[in-house]
Amino acid sequence: MRTISRFLSIVLTGGILLACSDGSDSPQQPSPGVLSQATFNIPSKATPAFTPGTPGVVVNSEKLLRQFGGAEINFNQARYTRYFLSDQEAMQPDGILVVIPGFEGGAANYYPFAGNLLRRAADEANLVLEVWAVDRRSNHLEDTVGLDIAEELNDPVVGLDFLFGDALGLALSPALVEGPNRRVVFHNSNADTAFIAQWTPLVHSQDIDAIVEAARGAARSGNVFLGGHSAGTGYTARYAATDFNLAGGAPEPGYGKLRGLVLLEGGGASLSTEPVDEATLDLIEARFDGGLYGAVRDQAPRCIDGQTACTVATAAADCGAFANASCVEPELAYSEVPGLLSTQLFAVSEVNALDASLNDETTPSLLQHDFNGIPGNNVIEQVPQLSILTALVGNTPASSIALLGKFIDDDGIAAAAASFLATSVGAEGPVVDGIATWLSKNEAQPAAALTDNGPPPRSLAETGKWGQEVEATDLENSIVPGFFRGATNFLDWYYPSSGLGVTSGLGLDTTALSAPPPRGRGRADIDNRTQAANIDIPVIGFGGSNGLTPVPASWLRFAAAIGPCAAPSCDGITPRVLDESNPSEAFPSFGDVSGGFETYISEGYAHLDILTADDDETNNVIRPLLAFINRNLQ
Repeated sequence: MRTISRFLSIVLTGGILLACSDGSDSPQQPSPGVLSQATFNIPSKATPAFTPGTPGVVVNSEKLLRQFGGAEINFNQARYTRYFLSDQEAMQPDGILVVIPGFEGGAANYYPFAGNLLRRAADEANLVLEVWAVDRRSNHLEDTVGLDIAEELNDPVVGLDFLFGDALGLALSPALVEGPNRRVVFHNSNADTAFIAQWTPLVHSQDIDAIVEAARGAARSGNVFLGGHSAGTGYTARYAATDFNLAGGAPEPGYGKLRGLVLLEGGGASLSTEPVDEATLDLIEARFDGGLYGAVRDQAPRCIDGQTACTVATAAADCGAFANASCVEPELAYSEVPGLLSTQLFAVSEVNALDASLNDETTPSLLQHDFNGIPGNNVIEQVPQLSILTALVGNTPASSIALLGKFIDDDGIAAAAASFLATSVGAEGPVVDGIATWLSKNEAQPAAALTDNGPPPRSLAETGKWGQEVEATDLENSIVPGFFRGATNFLDWYYPSSGLGVTSGLGLDTTALSAPPPRGRGRADIDNRTQAANIDIPVIGFGGSNGLTPVPASWLRFAAAIGPCAAPSCDGITPRVLDESNPSEAFPSFGDVSGGFETYISEGYAHLDILTADDDETNNVIRPLLAFINRNLQ
């Protein structure tokens, strides 16, 4: 559990164990083979400007001071959740797979995936494997202390009170009075969090590197693999291509610390198709050197100093006092879409999932409960940021499990607008005693949930959904626990989009920016992705025919960006790609095991199913992934 009373403080690889959960509601020791989890913070070498924890940065934000109870705040910490089998906890792992969630995803995206992989590894290969799931540094901003208390008490009302009790006119729960004695702190996407503008791809790669190094120290023979889901495959590719020796000299490439790369429903990254121009490089430097921080903070264009106002049209005059006269336009510190994606919506999903874990479908969701006997005094109607839920439930009360299903199901309106949510979790059920219910995967499904989208495409112009849809994911057992269990969660409340865009336009190779003159501008402090062409470790890609990488051609650009495979499992002769058009453009021939580039498609799977699906005959991920890991252990 994540609550203060259950926290254990122990030193592990230089970090602090935040939480440990045995995967059940019992405080007893877990039984053999139970999927267990523990979450850790460890120091990162990244110390971006303006960030709490960076030397010289003074925290004076009233919200941060209230949330953390003082000014001793350090966001320069890498966080990961270690998934392991309880009967293997004290054993040295034969290998560790470090994995990165995608857009708006949290480490708990990997909860079902880890259970499937670790159990199959133990049962079929007699291997001790672990999955270490990364939470981005934005996770430190999530104020979950009241949700932790609700989890320990198995009381979702306490969690709802923590988040929105003021909007509902509730007196602060005694459990919250005894704990933080306050309600949640939510941060806005400008002045509160402008420091996120400095969290560049290199910062995230340095955070990942701290976790990779910890894993290398824990695994037998340093057997560490790195993977990601969706946008997490971009983090994976960028890490592999980064030279961590920022001072120059002999490279310290990310790929050199790994046994292989795992790309889950994402294409990785690719080289830019056009040479970068000087104006783009100027803009990148202006963003990094302070312009983007000021533009995010003030929500207005700023020159490189972050203070001087400008417009793009008049930048030469407005920013003429600086050698770099670029004008940086404003953006939100983190990803937010009014009416669809909000910190409040992601936070309340944890309460809804806890409610779903405790109540069956005869009970309406707590999110629709009218408090104090006042009609309409429920969070869906009283909290504007939850407006999308009104469209999901309409005028009919829904159970909490039905509300969650409506939110993430691949056939629903939310997933249609936000594809990163899409998961095949069943279908809407009948209204029973006035309550909308949900048909989970093991119940009879309507024909509309099992659409046949036709044969595989042959040309790239035709790529899209194909194949017989399946309801692959068990909503109650695979999804619900991940939304609230332990010191992590399913969604990233503050996805750090602004800083990730600092080097936009460079692709997988930043040599023109980071190399010393005359090859580049010597700005390895901004990014140092110079090793893409040297990546020589095996790669395996997994897609869903109803997802974002529905065909093997989705990985062609990454395969073209990297070098030949030189691992012992490869033959040293076979190229990454054998034939881009055979048997078709959509299904090119890769080098497979010999060439160190394998691809697998799970027919009928939506975007998140690649992580959340049961390990059954439809799952074309777990078995080939285990073979890949086993083959590349040293």
